[in-house]
Amino acid sequence: MGLQGVEVVMDLEEAFGVELKDDEVVESVTPRMIGDVIFSKLKATDEHICQSQRALYILRKALLNMFNPERKSITPDTRFGDFIGKLQEKEIWGQLGVAIPGRSWPRLARPLWMSPLLIAVTLAIFSMTSITVYAAIRSLLGIEIGFIAGAVLAAVFAHIATKLTRPCKVRIPSRFKSVRDAIPYAITSDPVKSTREQVPVLVEQIVMEELGVKESECTEDSRFVDDFGMN
Repeated sequence: MGLQGVEVVMDLEEAFGVELKDDEVVESVTPRMIGDVIFSKLKATDEHICQSQRALYILRKALLNMFNPERKSITPDTRFGDFIGKLQEKEIWGQLGVAIPGRSWPRLARPLWMSPLLIAVTLAIFSMTSITVYAAIRSLLGIEIGFIAGAVLAAVFAHIATKLTRPCKVRIPSRFKSVRDAIPYAITSDPVKSTREQVPVLVEQIVMEELGVKESECTEDSRFVDDFGMN
């Protein structure tokens, strides 16, 4: 098997989280045949492990395309901070979310100091309003009215402050320190699924990328050597 063949096999193993034996690879001369081999292995392997491995592949591929590091340098424990500078977090995090077609992607967070400050101001508004109303009425009714007024004003402030500070969301949430933390989101993307119909889609995508084959020329029954010129 030539260099191109080795690269394709390595990508397939990494993408699906399976190990392909030499004889299985040699006998699989078309994308359909290698897809059948892969799917049979997926059925015999713990689904959670397979999905996590494929999600890691998607994350690694996105980081490779964006930052071009060494492939081996990206592991589940790789920290996003190793690639993304503080001033780039908003832009890069958004690009990474687009590159990983999951059903959802974590939203950016406000600066660490901002949320505690907003909470403190909200509580201060509630307390000061309640005390002021009670001081003006000085009765049991004043306590109830003050409590209600304080709660209403605090809620209004919190709502307005939340909207006004949305542009300040420029920080990656602190709970997302490493690639491992983003795997649950990558798992929700379609390429992670392992149905019989979806396996060949990812197989063909990898083949096209590694061998430079056009989509119109790549079919499940195309032959790696004769049709794609794989060496």
